[in-house]
Amino acid sequence: MSDIEIRHLRYFLAVAETENFTRAADRLKISQPSISQQITQLEAALRTPLFRRVGKRVFLTEAGAAFRKGAEVVLRKLEDACGAVNAIAGLMTGRVELGVIPALHIAWVPPVLGFMAREHPGVTVGVQELASSGVETELEAGRLDLGFGLMTGNSPNIHYERLVSQPFSLIAPSASPFAQRSRLKLQELDGQRLVMLPESFDMRRAADAVLLHAKVHPRVAFELDSVDAVLSSVAETGIPTLLPAIVLRGRETHGLRAIALADKTREMEFGILWPASDEVAPATLAIAAALKATLNLDHRPRAATKR
Repeated sequence: MSDIEIRHLRYFLAVAETENFTRAADRLKISQPSISQQITQLEAALRTPLFRRVGKRVFLTEAGAAFRKGAEVVLRKLEDACGAVNAIAGLMTGRVELGVIPALHIAWVPPVLGFMAREHPGVTVGVQELASSGVETELEAGRLDLGFGLMTGNSPNIHYERLVSQPFSLIAPSASPFAQRSRLKLQELDGQRLVMLPESFDMRRAADAVLLHAKVHPRVAFELDSVDAVLSSVAETGIPTLLPAIVLRGRETHGLRAIALADKTREMEFGILWPASDEVAPATLAIAAALKATLNLDHRPRAATKR
């Protein structure tokens, strides 16, 4: 394996992403024969085919798919190492892979990216919207550097840093009779039609638990598998939903209002999910600091990258 070099990984990933040697060569600004030769060398070093050719397209073999995951992690770790050196020199660079749950994507990510663009323009951020379990899985696998999500506490390999706690609210159009109220009791939702996320969502299961505890049985009029679709449907149909008010941040154009519940209900906890690694790259720490800054929380830098 000593014959494998960083360039082999970069060329391999370019071909895997484009599924075409010519397009990969164009992306890397090298000749097509050169990239073909590098892939041949890589396959020879690994003693197994990584691609199968179908006409002009190429597809990963099972071995290639497995190798891709590791190659992505290796290159990201290299970028982190280079970023750490640049940070010491006073210029922060690197790439951060961020996972975020749908409820927080619009509320938290754009302000964070705005902060990073102003303060750390050398940092590249890749954002993936995933379910809570997906964020946790990808963090554990090393394919994400950081997560914004629910404080489930499900994984012993993830450090959960709570930033915000919110109860559920009834979210309705500003013209709705509900919106004229400062607060309402859960019992008033008995038999009321609601727009909800599917039961596969953690947020929906938590909302169902709140309703069950209160012995309230609303009617689910529509189930939609994205927060934006739910809120757009609430605005269009006038039928309310049950979600934490945080989902309205950055979505003010929907013209919706969060009405507090008079009942004491479970609060949803949101925050940062950190990987198990003892070492955290400076660019990753900067993302966390950016979030805390945009939330007006204490965002003083950590004393060290070890947690």
